[in-house]
Amino acid sequence: MNDVLLEVHDLVKWFPIKRGVFGRVQGHVKAVDGVSFSLRQGETLGLVGESGSGKTTIGRLVLKLIPHTRGRIVFEGVDITSMNYSQFRPMKKDMQIIFQDPYSSLNPRMTVGEIIAEPLLVHTNMTQKEREKRVYELLEKVTLRPEHARRYPHEFSGGQRQRIGIARALALNPKFIVADEPISALDVSIQAQITNLLIDLQRDMNISFLFIAHDLSVVKHMADSVLVLYLGKPMEYGKNEDVFVHPRHPYTQALLSAVPVPDPDYKRERIILQGEIPSPIDPPKGCVFHTRCPYATDKCKTEIPQLREVATGHFVACHYA
Repeated sequence: MNDVLLEVHDLVKWFPIKRGVFGRVQGHVKAVDGVSFSLRQGETLGLVGESGSGKTTIGRLVLKLIPHTRGRIVFEGVDITSMNYSQFRPMKKDMQIIFQDPYSSLNPRMTVGEIIAEPLLVHTNMTQKEREKRVYELLEKVTLRPEHARRYPHEFSGGQRQRIGIARALALNPKFIVADEPISALDVSIQAQITNLLIDLQRDMNISFLFIAHDLSVVKHMADSVLVLYLGKPMEYGKNEDVFVHPRHPYTQALLSAVPVPDPDYKRERIILQGEIPSPIDPPKGCVFHTRCPYATDKCKTEIPQLREVATGHFVACHYA
């Protein structure tokens, strides 16, 4: 169970900016810039950070939905980075995604049964009767009823649609799932149900999750390890308890100070970051966070901090951590 399933080494994704009649490249959006991590079988890695920090881009790079600029992606000991479509196709069944928006991620012209059965149609040789049986099993697994297979997505609530999306992702018994903010579009009460469903499915099926979220309280509840991103760069990386109990990076400390505490008598010092997030087209020199960091020095403005181990398994990209 503790074998490493996924390894990402120095992953980079720059999107070119083209202008003019001839479409010449005038610059790049540095969406992901030097990210490394590993994920063990049956565990969850939480990706956190503000909007625009590169979380979703990393999820899509790992699944090879978009091409990378530089770096290596190793899945089950196999380097999939440079694989073409035909080489990677047999591995697709082991790597799935749950999309953020349960409304736009389901085809409105297909029944729920057809949506869930589509991966089985593409990747297996199951008969129609076998596919129907598998669809009913998957619906029950996500606490929906078999008769729901004959309905269309518009007949369901947001929480039910996300359950359908989860059932589709589970169809091929994947080993790894990218959960791209799967609860952010749902009501708070439904968020808890979906989160607990994912935890139960992970326990029953030994799935590894790359869990992308804004809500740090959910990440604390779900993740075994956490990677904090800012402007496409890793700020802090370590085990759940290390990052949440002993945050070392000023950015992580600011994010955690904003998490509500369900205790009216508890007073937490709120760290409010000044200014806006810089543009990923022209990120700051040195440490990308220095323009908003309350502890920044001249060294931070000129030297890029390396992600270094400050405690066992706890890495921080800060000169003074």
